[in-house]
Amino acid sequence: MDNIKEIAAIQAFTDVLDRLNIAYAIGGSMASSVYGAVRFTQDADIMVEPFPPAADGLYRLLMENFYISPTAMYDALRTFGCFNVIHLATAFKIDVFVTADSEFHKQVFARRQKLMFGDSASKPLLLVSAEDIVLLKLDWYKQSDCTSERQWSDVLGVLTAQASAIDSEYLKTWADKLGLGELLKKAISDCRIK
Repeated sequence: MDNIKEIAAIQAFTDVLDRLNIAYAIGGSMASSVYGAVRFTQDADIMVEPFPPAADGLYRLLMENFYISPTAMYDALRTFGCFNVIHLATAFKIDVFVTADSEFHKQVFARRQKLMFGDSASKPLLLVSAEDIVLLKLDWYKQSDCTSERQWSDVLGVLTAQASAIDSEYLKTWADKLGLGELLKKAISDCRIK
């Protein structure tokens, strides 16, 4: 990813998260594009750990440079849901997913990767691992009743591109724990990964 506007928006948002010590991980199509087949996206998906004590501060720090609905943010914190922010200077949208306190989400945050996003980046950003983006995308695919071609294509793209580097044992263990084992087997078969 080397779109200067996207990078500027993501860096502005993650600077605020860093300032408030709110853990984050970039996921979605940005992560699957880094690890697999590049796909054009008009927004970013960022997972955050719950941040109730910092919520007021986040709203105050973001409102100068982002559109943010405090009601949507507080609802997402209460329900472990999603809210979005829009960078005013670029109109770039970031979907923010508040994670539940689960063993899997703890693993996702523990396994994040630092990455420089293009030549215009001023700092490395934290991205979910290749294995975790496969698991997250498989879960989204399952939630779509296995109809989202985009999610499936992203999974296959990452598995194909990362075939020699991916931690298969981690993938299989967590796929089974998350009820995604059969979908992972199908994806591996579709990619002809052994």
